[in-house]
Amino acid sequence: MWLHEIPVGGLLVSPMVLFVLVALACTAASWLLLRQLGWHRAIWKGPWFYLSLFVCYLALTLGLMS
Repeated sequence: MWLHEIPVGGLLVSPMVLFVLVALACTAASWLLLRQLGWHRAIWKGPWFYLSLFVCYLALTLGLMS
């Protein structure tokens, strides 16, 4: 496995930070796409939906990159 800490300015940063940033960017892109298409009105509980979407993207990113 290539998941090792990344040295940044003398600090060791977890590779999970990269995965979280990628998942956050994918969630934001999905949010913008749903807003543009007008489908965001069909979502019953928006914050829960976007949180679960973020978790799914994070699991997908972790699965694909590790």
